[in-house]
Amino acid sequence: MQSNPYNTRRGSVLEAALLLFVVIAVAGMALLSMSTLTRIGMVRASYDVRLLIAAEAGLESMRGRFTLVPGVQDDWSALLPTTGWNDIGGPLEVNGLTVQVQAMPLGYPGVTHARLRGIAYGAFDRNRVVEYKIQAANFADYALFFGSQNTTFIGSYFKCVGDFYARGSINLANQPGIEFFGSVDSSERVLNYVDYVYNFKHGFTEFAPIVTIPPEAYGLAPMRTAAEASGTLFYANTISIRLVGQQFVRTFEYRFTGTGTNYNPNHYEVRTETLQIPDNSVIYIDSDRAPVGVDSWGATTPTANYASHNELDLWGVLDYKRVTVACEHNLRVVNNISYQTLLDNPDLRRFTEKTSVGALAYREMLGVLSNQNITFETILWTPLPDYADVTDDPSRDPPDIGHHVNQYSLDGVYMGVDKAARGAIGPGTSRELWVCGGIINGDYPSTALASNFDRRNYDTDYRLKSTTPPYFMKAYGESANIVRGTWRTYTL
Repeated sequence: MQSNPYNTRRGSVLEAALLLFVVIAVAGMALLSMSTLTRIGMVRASYDVRLLIAAEAGLESMRGRFTLVPGVQDDWSALLPTTGWNDIGGPLEVNGLTVQVQAMPLGYPGVTHARLRGIAYGAFDRNRVVEYKIQAANFADYALFFGSQNTTFIGSYFKCVGDFYARGSINLANQPGIEFFGSVDSSERVLNYVDYVYNFKHGFTEFAPIVTIPPEAYGLAPMRTAAEASGTLFYANTISIRLVGQQFVRTFEYRFTGTGTNYNPNHYEVRTETLQIPDNSVIYIDSDRAPVGVDSWGATTPTANYASHNELDLWGVLDYKRVTVACEHNLRVVNNISYQTLLDNPDLRRFTEKTSVGALAYREMLGVLSNQNITFETILWTPLPDYADVTDDPSRDPPDIGHHVNQYSLDGVYMGVDKAARGAIGPGTSRELWVCGGIINGDYPSTALASNFDRRNYDTDYRLKSTTPPYFMKAYGESANIVRGTWRTYTL
């Protein structure tokens, strides 16, 4: 018996139609499911954004709590009593969401630095955290700062990597070889430059807001207290401090006193002692005479040491330690002051390397403060050893050339409340100066070093963007700064 071809074809068409219906139904359900998942994902993402916005708003509302106020909040110890996370106030309500701000202390003694985070809590145990690092605003990250209203004159072959500020006008006097690689601000005018593009890599700002450094910024009292705690508080009988790696040699006058036939009120002996550099503390020189029993010996009753010097000599090499040297009277830099890492790795001084891993990773850091004047007695300085010199390298981009045979270093940040400038004029033949840190003149318009060095490299230490020497140059009355590059968000 033969089958009917017509019926066969009709059955096949029916099967195909049914199969197509099933495929369409399944696809429709899948699309519907995908649409639902997408909507759920969008809702979740929107909720995450709300949490993130709330967390960041909570952070910003609390960052002002970290403003330093002299005599009230000189550091953050009251806000951050434990080494872990500390709640900063109680929970906040931001757009209907609960936010708790917390902070954790970081860094070193005398360096106000912390992690700050806001935690926004939502429904179903959801949360979102926004975190960044903060530090107290400070003046230590200027490569050069001139607080005088007089005009600052710039000499030939001046190079500055870092921020430059002058309260008065800046006059380049049409000199050759002048290059500013960072920001340049004047509260007056910028005058007589040869080539705007060559001279100013990032332009300049005229009539900038006046920046002043109040006495609280270089607070001597906290420095003195820190030195007393670390056993490095000294007096006016101190003649010099020489940094020797992780130690220092102190030269001082020792007084013999007493009564009887051998008594001589002016009997002094110059002595030296070698001490450990106090890490994260201060070497402090008080301008008072040494008190009874300090640096003196009496046959009967000890009396005060009346030896008194109005100048402290400072020089040497610092290795690994972080320290500030503070002096209530004049201070003379009588030879190079160097970081050991930069002596061993002079390439880290190049402007092309200033933000490299190596230039940001080493530890030694020095602050130097005089409550009067810092004088750079450069005619007494001896050249660095040849291995520590920066040599010409035309292969770099841009080429790093024009270096001199005799090179010298001034590593650290130097603050003269009145001035920090050259002493006597000396030879400038084939001499080159390297600064890694900064020079801050409280009320003076020049370092005057152009007379003694053919080329001056006033280069900031980019580590100062995130830390400072201990107890050094705080800016009071300003909210804590966010450390660039530390913002992040996550969930707990």
